Formats: sequence, C-alpha cells, structure tokens
Amino acid sequence: MNAPAILLSLLFGTAAVMTVALTVAWLHFGRQRHVLTWTASYGIGMVQWTANACGFFLKSPGWFIVTGVGLIISGSLLAIGIRQRSGKPLRLAGFVIPAIIVILAMAFAIGPAGSQIMQGLIIPAYVGALLAASAVSLWPRDRSFTPPELVFFLALLAFVIVQLALAGSAMMIRGPEEGKDLYRLIFSIFMPTIYVATAVTAVLVVAGDLAQQLRTQMRHDPLTQVLNRRGLDEAAARAMALARRQSLPLALVVCDLDGFKALNDGHGHIAGDQALKGFAQLLTNAVRRGDVVGRMGGDEFGLLLMNTSAGAAADVMERVRSEVGHLALPGFPDVWLRASFGVSELAAADIQMEDLVARADAALYAAKKDGKDRISIWQEAA
Repeated sequence: MNAPAILLSLLFGTAAVMTVALTVAWLHFGRQRHVLTWTASYGIGMVQWTANACGFFLKSPGWFIVTGVGLIISGSLLAIGIRQRSGKPLRLAGFVIPAIIVILAMAFAIGPAGSQIMQGLIIPAYVGALLAASAVSLWPRDRSFTPPELVFFLALLAFVIVQLALAGSAMMIRGPEEGKDLYRLIFSIFMPTIYVATAVTAVLVVAGDLAQQLRTQMRHDPLTQVLNRRGLDEAAARAMALARRQSLPLALVVCDLDGFKALNDGHGHIAGDQALKGFAQLLTNAVRRGDVVGRMGGDEFGLLLMNTSAGAAADVMERVRSEVGHLALPGFPDVWLRASFGVSELAAADIQMEDLVARADAALYAAKKDGKDRISIWQEAA
C-alpha cells in the first residue's frame, strides 16, 4: 500500500471512530445538540475522505469537488457545534451563505477558467477562517478554560495554522505538478496528526462536560437547583477557611416555610414543590454573588453570607420575609406563604458547619416559638 492510501485510510478511520464514539455519547449521555452536530461533522468526514481517495486514484475532478464540499460542510458543522455548546446565538445563514459562495468558487477553480492556485487556496483559507472563529466561540465566559477545553482550543489553533500553511503553499503552485511538493508535504506530515488531535480533544470535551454535569448533580438539589446538603457542607468549609484567613465575619441563616406540612397535606405535593422552588428562587435573588444558598432537607434552607455579620444578615432576611408573603403559586391563589429565619455568626471556637447550624437552628426554634413569620439571631435566642 502506497503512502497516499495509508494517509487517507488513517483520516477515514479517524472520522469513522469519532462518528461511532460521538453517536454513543449522544445516545447515552444527555442527547445534547452540539454532540449530535459533531457526530454529523465526522460522519460527513467519512464521505469526504472516501471521495478524496476516489479523486486521487481515479484522477477524477468531480470527486475532488465532492471532497471540497465535504470539507466545507464538515468544518461548518464542527463550528456550529462549538457555537451550540457555548450557548451563544446561532445564525445558520452566517454559515450557509459563505459556504455556498466558497463551493461556487471552488467549482469555478476546478473548471476550465480556474487555476491550480485557486484550487489549492480556496478550501484551506476558508476552513482556516472557520476554525479560527470556532476557537473564539470556544472561549468561555466568566470563567477559565477547563483542561479539556484548553487542549481542544489549542488543537483548533494548530488546525488553523496548518490550513493557513496549506493556503500559503498553494500560492507557490505554478503548474499541474510544479510547486505542489510543499503543499503535499505539509498535508501528509501535519494533517493526519492535527485531524486526530482535534478528534481526540473533542471527545475529551464531551467527557469533561459529562463529568461536570455529574459533579453538579451530586452537589445540587434537582427540584430547586440550589446546592444540596453535600454541596452546602463543601461550600461552608471553604467559606469558613476564607473568613478565618482574612478575619472577616461569616453569617449562616437557616430558614424554612411556616406550615409547609399543612400545605402539602391540604394542597398536594405540586403546591409544595412550587412553594419550595419559589422560596429557593427568592433566597437566591436576595443574596450577592459569592454568597451560598442550599437546601438542607425538606423545606429547610441554609444560606452562607460572606463578609456579613449576624445583624446585617438579619436585615437581608427581613426583606426576604416580607417578600415571601407575596410569592404566588400558580393554580393555588388561596395559598399564602410565610417563613421563619434563624441567624448565627462564625465564632472562634467553630470547627465545622455543624457548629454554626446548631446555633442557627436554636435561633430558628425560638422564632417558631415566638409566633413564626419572624427572624431570630442566636445571641438573642440564647
């Protein structure tokens, strides 16, 4: 088997393996849109490399047109998938119209009026620009790269460099064979490595996203979308360490809905779930970025307010308490919610979150005993 056959077999095999791997990932790990789009991208890649082999061995320009169209569609789908994953606005016309223009330009280049330079320049230049835009879309907002994202980003940049190098070497083509050696050398040495690297790192991104989803599910309450008890405990350990390190106050609020059991018994779990979700959203909206909200169990929630004294935390919760009464439950217009709050502040002797929770629970008990629908600070309760 000669070198071109080995090279094209490797590229086809990579596309085939990626198509199977991403199909399995899409079927079994959430059926995310971008994974399906990437699956289609590598599926088109199989057709593209098959057409390339037919064009090379059969010496047929028509197959090279199919190859070029496949490259454009495959690259566009890869870019679309990255855009979908980022959650940024997606305008298909921004991909379809340039692709049609490039395909028409490629067909013209292969025709009698075209040139060898145009044939070698058009596709790499377009794919390079497309992948550069994809790398920009991959850049995360409001956070740093995860390790899988970073290696995928670097693979895309390397792919861009190879495509631009191919486009540059195409400028040196002077005839049917003259000047093509550099183009073929760049393609044969770098293209398989970069194609495989992009494929492998794309799988790493999918796996990394799945791992992040699992970590999020382990630490978050599925009903209210706030932290669960495990997530709250982990956040508390970090918050307590930071407060001690920087000599800052830290307040813990434990709160629950007054009469929640009666609400469940009288109106059913649908009303109870709506109340919990509405209360959790109210708490989340009331605190600052960096503060922590978690569901401790049942209708009981815990809040960690950073750099906040017990008195200041009580002021924040007073606003929440007044708003709870205006919380509407769809389908249950006769339901009026109330809530009670217990507040404690980090003390020098506190070792773990349970120390804070014990005092906040005592304060919450005092608030319930005094008539509910109120806020109690532990010092006052004691």
